[in-house]
Amino acid sequence: MGATSDEKGTYRLPLPAGRIINRAGSVELFNIEIIADQQTGSRGSGERQFNNPTGLDIDPVKNEILVADTGNDRIVRLSADGRFVAQHGGFGLSFGNLSGEREDSLDDPYDVAVGGFSNFYVADHNNERICIFDSYRSYRGTLFPKDGDRRNRLSRPRGIKVDSENNIWVVEGRADRVLKISPSGDKLFEVGGFGWSAQQLKDPTQIDISSSGGEIYIADRGKGRIAIFDRLGSFIGEIRDHLKSPTGVAIDADGLVFVCDDQTNELSLYTPNGIRLLSLDASVDNTRFRQPSDIALTSTGIFMVDSGNHRVLTFKRKKTGSSVAWQATDAVLE
Repeated sequence: MGATSDEKGTYRLPLPAGRIINRAGSVELFNIEIIADQQTGSRGSGERQFNNPTGLDIDPVKNEILVADTGNDRIVRLSADGRFVAQHGGFGLSFGNLSGEREDSLDDPYDVAVGGFSNFYVADHNNERICIFDSYRSYRGTLFPKDGDRRNRLSRPRGIKVDSENNIWVVEGRADRVLKISPSGDKLFEVGGFGWSAQQLKDPTQIDISSSGGEIYIADRGKGRIAIFDRLGSFIGEIRDHLKSPTGVAIDADGLVFVCDDQTNELSLYTPNGIRLLSLDASVDNTRFRQPSDIALTSTGIFMVDSGNHRVLTFKRKKTGSSVAWQATDAVLE
């Protein structure tokens, strides 16, 4: 449920029947403000440098930012204030045998996602696999596809997200679909597939899962929209307002939708029914975004990969408001 208004006055707000069983409750009225806070990174391969990073996630347990540093073939871990912690992967590393390559080598990692036990998963784009690192940050192998599984293949995996039940959701770029994978690496079902109907996708990039209802939000870049599916994979809606090439999407605790677009070069905030509330296009030093590609959220912060500027941007999320009590009359239930 959501409502927006820029003008003073008296408004009628419809309430779902399931919310008025006890004929009383409260409505929260609030305002969201986004304030540019800090930036980390420049082009390069040093500790606080990146080369066209495309994905990131937040580890709330370790209070770290994990960045898929795509052009440098690695995952970079940063502290919440942007200090370098460690890196993982790297292209062409070996066991000491120059002809060999370590299993944890990455080739254009597109995204990284933190799991329920502080594991993290990597969409290893060119190696066409999802690999897993444990809570000690040690490489644990390939989660999907399993060795010898010829039926299930990945074709250029992109965005990745772990839901509240520790299932892993993967955007498969070349196949224009999203896969749901169990924590043990079994494919559960898929959403999308190439086509022009509302339930099909074209060139999807990123994904997020609502923590309240389990709805699936997909940045469907080729169709210029955020496609929304229910937790069972049925299409239920889309967001298009002001969007041209959406690349990243994230849902906050209030059900509001954050979207970044690499053609308009904006970060926008939407209501659940697709009304744009506000947008930003510049960092704390007033430099314009350039090809933003992914978003991650905490209760008070917003983190965005500004890929074309080779940096990670942080914004403060300021929420102010109050609750208003309501009492339903008999006529409401007629």
